[in-house]
Amino acid sequence: MNSGIRHLPNILTVTRIVLVFPFVWFMFNEQYDRALWTLLLAGVSDGVDGFLARQYNWRSQFGSIADPVADKILLITTFLTLGLTNHLPWWVVAVVVSRDLYIFCGAIAYWFVVGRYEGSPTMLSKTCTFMMIVLGLVVIANLVWPLVPPPLLLWLSYLVVGLSFISMGQYTLLGIRGFARRRAHSGDSHD
Repeated sequence: MNSGIRHLPNILTVTRIVLVFPFVWFMFNEQYDRALWTLLLAGVSDGVDGFLARQYNWRSQFGSIADPVADKILLITTFLTLGLTNHLPWWVVAVVVSRDLYIFCGAIAYWFVVGRYEGSPTMLSKTCTFMMIVLGLVVIANLVWPLVPPPLLLWLSYLVVGLSFISMGQYTLLGIRGFARRRAHSGDSHD
């Protein structure tokens, strides 16, 4: 097999980042059908790059960093765009963006004090992210095919906000435990 093809997951990751630009343009120009298809294409590229990296062991250092960054760029941009175009309340956008920034800053602090976080996202975090994606897609799909009643969109927003706060709390507890273990180990080494 051509050795260049093993870079396909990384190419798909970069493509996902690039797709942010037409998505935003389509949203601001009220071409919601194209925005929806662009977002769906980005989502499919995320699934395909992950599958290829795992299935064929085409993992790379670049991909391990760029893939989650691309996911966050896409998610945050989607919510900011929905807020700026007045299709999602700002309180929802603020909580979603704050959650990701909180986790990012917490991860950096953890890395500096404790070391690299040796774990994967929690099931709660994955559920929260999944529901964020669902909310974003439902809002945009509803702009194309207005089938979802506003009360249902509001309850979905409440669910995402609630999961975001619970997820931040969970990561706070994980961080506190990591800092406590670090303190306990540093205390043991001085005895």
